[in-house]
Amino acid sequence: MPTINIDMRDLKRLIGLNLENDIIYETLSALKCEPEQIVGDKITLEVTSDRPDFFSSEGIARGVRLYHGGSGLKVKYYQGARPVSIRVDPSTAEVRPYIVSAVVRDVSLDEEALIQMMQLQEKLHSTYCSNRRKGSIGIYDMDKVSPPLTYAAVPPDDIRFVPLGFNEVMSGFEILKRTPKGSEYAWILEGKRKYPLLSDSKGRVLSMPPIINSEDTKVTEDTKNLIIDVTGTEERTINLCLNILATSLMERGGALQQVEIAYEGREILTPKLDFIRTCLSPLTIKKVSGLDLGTEEILSLLRKMGHDVEKEDEKFVVLSPPYRADILHEVDLVEDIVIAIGLNNIQPEVPRVATIGRPLPGSRIRKRVRDLMIGMGFQEVITYLLSNKSVLEDKTLMGKRDLVELINPVSSEFAALRDCILPKLLQFLGQNIHHAYPQRIFECGDVVFVEKGLPKVSTHLAAVIADHKVSYEDIQAVAASLFLNLSKTIKFEPHHGQPFLEGRAAKIIVDGAEIGVVGEISPQVLVNFGLEFPVGALECDLTPLLGH
Repeated sequence: MPTINIDMRDLKRLIGLNLENDIIYETLSALKCEPEQIVGDKITLEVTSDRPDFFSSEGIARGVRLYHGGSGLKVKYYQGARPVSIRVDPSTAEVRPYIVSAVVRDVSLDEEALIQMMQLQEKLHSTYCSNRRKGSIGIYDMDKVSPPLTYAAVPPDDIRFVPLGFNEVMSGFEILKRTPKGSEYAWILEGKRKYPLLSDSKGRVLSMPPIINSEDTKVTEDTKNLIIDVTGTEERTINLCLNILATSLMERGGALQQVEIAYEGREILTPKLDFIRTCLSPLTIKKVSGLDLGTEEILSLLRKMGHDVEKEDEKFVVLSPPYRADILHEVDLVEDIVIAIGLNNIQPEVPRVATIGRPLPGSRIRKRVRDLMIGMGFQEVITYLLSNKSVLEDKTLMGKRDLVELINPVSSEFAALRDCILPKLLQFLGQNIHHAYPQRIFECGDVVFVEKGLPKVSTHLAAVIADHKVSYEDIQAVAASLFLNLSKTIKFEPHHGQPFLEGRAAKIIVDGAEIGVVGEISPQVLVNFGLEFPVGALECDLTPLLGH
């Protein structure tokens, strides 16, 4: 879960209520913002990832204030300023087609406010924006900008501006090569003939999304008026991020001014601070929570969490604030009701049906396998079921094959379901080369492979030994010992194929059926994963054993 840092003095100033520190800490825990470390006035919080509005002090202060009966979101619109517009050139369709924007005027910024604004921006980038792939945020000093603005895709050689934090003009190519942010996010623009560029009517560059802002429009403590833009590939994501940023800045006293976005053939006003409408049934509340609550109590609890609510016929009509990204279903509102009551205030009940559980046969086998592996000196690790296709196919030299892939992955690192565990363990070793050797690790978990065009789930065991001197015999002895202790007959037959070294690998035959492979990893695969020592590895399918 995301970890954020806040200052207690700033938080109390934003809350605006006379609350003791202990009460604030208790409320933070109730709102799923668990304090991890407190040093003086500095607090480190672990925040639930489904509440991106809690990624900064402003949203947390609003949540605490509402919880204790204070006011919630009040949208104040700025009057009298000349309209701000952004023209979207059709050339952006091939690169990064969507943009939304907002102006926040008369905002009060100090050092802590700037820290929180940047923290909110980066946490949104790393979570909802999928490391800037689906969305990227720019915040600028409005008084240094001359509307109207233009959002277009420009050849990299034609881009010339001073990147944020630098003092020299660079081209688009130079920004990707010479700046830290350019190096980190260059993969997003890889293979693009043109790069996105946001500029004003005088040709001043605001930013090159999704990489870096311009030094000319940098925000400081003296900034009073801000303009925000969010560009990306998904309109829902960028609208959500803009709503969170705009409503957070309004907690600092800012007034909102909408921006007109002019696409070819359509115009929209942003931000769209539309409240989320959900119908909630009293039966759902009782069924999900087990609580029998009266109408007035339900109304009070929902308002305590920032929702506007009215009783309509037999249901409640709930309007949730536009920054509440987590409200997708009426069950989410039931969760808010439980949070408003307080988990510690709900009395546990003994189930009406007394049952005695026992492990499934497959669970007993898994536990036995884990115990045996630990007994042989291995440490268990747990890796993600989702993986990078390059790790599964290219680095292992196992080649292209049918994988269960995600249509819209959060990032390229989580684009496909693994069909074997061994590549993940090799990746794990590559990330831990600085630790002492020998390294003996294993994982027992699920894999998903394609059979006759349909996905199928199996339970695999994989184990690796990395040391300055490891041979086939070392890992083969592990496989033999494991299955003999499971009272199985085991034998080995020659195996040919990657990621194993030719002549140093074998099929694992248990009770007459081939269930896996054991051997030494080939040198090229070791190089691909950045490994410096030999590795012995095994992987086998435990599924045939789990039913017995």
